Formats: sequence, C-alpha cells, structure tokens
Amino acid sequence: MASTQVSSGSNGPRTITPTLEELKAFSYDTLNIEAVLEALSQDGFVVLKKVVDIAHVDHLNSFMAKEADALVKNNAKPFNQGVDSNILQGPPLKDPGYLYNDVFFNPFVIQIMNAYLGANPIFNFITGNNALPRTNGLRQPVHKDITFFHPQCPFFVIANIPLCSFNPSTGSTEFWLGSHASTSGQQQVIATPESRLSNAKLRVGEPICNVLPDVVEARRQVRPPIQPSCEKGDIMLRDLRTWHAGMPNESEDYRIMLALGYQAQWYPNHTLRFKAPLSQGNFFMKHGGQPIEVRADLLPDDSDFGKLNDVFEFRRSVATSVARSRL
Repeated sequence: MASTQVSSGSNGPRTITPTLEELKAFSYDTLNIEAVLEALSQDGFVVLKKVVDIAHVDHLNSFMAKEADALVKNNAKPFNQGVDSNILQGPPLKDPGYLYNDVFFNPFVIQIMNAYLGANPIFNFITGNNALPRTNGLRQPVHKDITFFHPQCPFFVIANIPLCSFNPSTGSTEFWLGSHASTSGQQQVIATPESRLSNAKLRVGEPICNVLPDVVEARRQVRPPIQPSCEKGDIMLRDLRTWHAGMPNESEDYRIMLALGYQAQWYPNHTLRFKAPLSQGNFFMKHGGQPIEVRADLLPDDSDFGKLNDVFEFRRSVATSVARSRL
C-alpha cells in the first residue's frame, strides 16, 4: 500500500515510501504520484524514501570524503554563500565504477519530473554540497539559488541525494516549506553597484540570492523553517524557488549531498549544460533509458569537472519581458 507521512508535526516535510510492487516496477503508482505532486505543489519540497541502493551511496561517499580532505587542505574550493562552513563538491564522473543509474537517472525522480515539470524534462545540472565538520554556529543566510526575476511557477527542480545520515546534528539544510508558492524576486535583496564590487556576476537592479530579512521574519510567523532528517537511500526534491539555508555540521564527518538539476522544456535557458568526460558519454547520453533530455558538454577526460560544474546560470538565456515576474 502506498505510504505518505508527514514528520515533525504538521509543519514537517512529506515523505513518500514506495511499496514493494513499486520498487520492483521502478515506478510509483497513481496514489504516490499524487502525493509527491501535492507535496511539491504545496511545500516545494518532498522526500522520496528508499529509492537508491545504499551500497552505491556508501561507495560515492567513501570517494568524496577522501577527495574532500585534499580539497580542504589545499583550499581548492571557495566557500558557498560566503560562509566558511560549506563548499560545492560534485560527484566523480570519470570512473564508470561510480556512475550508477539509480543515482544519475533515478526512475522515481524522472517519473516525478515528467509529471511536475512536463514531458521530457531537461537534465542539465550536476554538483554537490559538502557541509564541513565541526562548523558549530556557522549558517548561511536564508536564500534562493536564483539571482534574477524568476517565473512564479515550476520551472526547475533540484534533486538532493544525501550520502550519509542527514539530520540537524550533521548539518541538514534548513528548508522553508511553502515559501516557493508566492515568492518573487522582489522579496530578495536587490543588487547595487556596491554589492557588485564583491561579486561581478551580479546585475545591478536584479536580485541577489538572499531573501529580505523582514520578509523572512514575516514568513516565520506563518510557517517556521524545518531541518529534515533523511537516511542513506533517500532523495529530496526541491523546487528551485524554495527558500533554504546551509546549517552548521556539528559532527566529526563531512555531510555530503549530491545535487542534480531538472528544467522544464518550456523554460528558455538554452545554455545551461553540465560538463562530463568524453569517455563516459555513452552512459550520460543513453540517459538510463528514461524519458529525459540530457544537456551536457562532453570534454577531454583531463578536464577539471569539479571546477567546471561549479559554474552555472539558471537565468533565461534569451531576452524576455520580466514585467510579470516583478509583480
């Protein structure tokens, strides 16, 4: 029987557990599809339980934890959102031993993306997020991963795959459920000539990531934020418009989660493409036999994919009127 649960009281995230029949079919039935879509529509967030092989998760985490030691030692990665507690760290892409279909082309995720974003969504984004250990007290400001006046409807979704236990003590991300439903660029801090001095990518007069403090506090009175608890094998889906913030990791270990991005076909970003090694082109271009379009640049294997995939832009790549999105 399909299972939908709400944790942490009525404000908590919805979790969807597949039945044995669904796991065998690699596909949700109608009841669970409806439950996932209700969660994404109403909360902008949902947890898909037990949809990734834990052995695959452990294998990836082992590699990435060792890689993180070197990245931190050599200061090879800038801190994310300007807080010294979190770095971007993408998954290994060169070794076929780490390329698992249930990670990169998870059938449950792709089934939901086809339903939420529309047919044949675009997979064009790969990175990861590492909350560094012993970062007590360090948290990011509440923000969206959007620095432009965005559509006020579903256009992009991030799938986060935690590689370890994901809870408040390990630095699980703070999510503001339901914030996506009415948010706009006008609720974010607007870039000024002064703010552009510290970040040349900003455009004066357009939003930066951070949500205005008074808007955050007003939302807190309606529905305060949560830090979900997930286990290895789970996948979190987040509408890109949903507010969130990286939180301190009080544990002794890295808290790594992968991030894969899916775009609606109608959304006019034609330039966002993840970078992948040419030697693994067949894996990515076969897209696990799933109904999804892959947009990737296949580059020589000696390319630095970790750095290349840290650079991305979600904004429209063609000129359109943004008048409606400013309302």
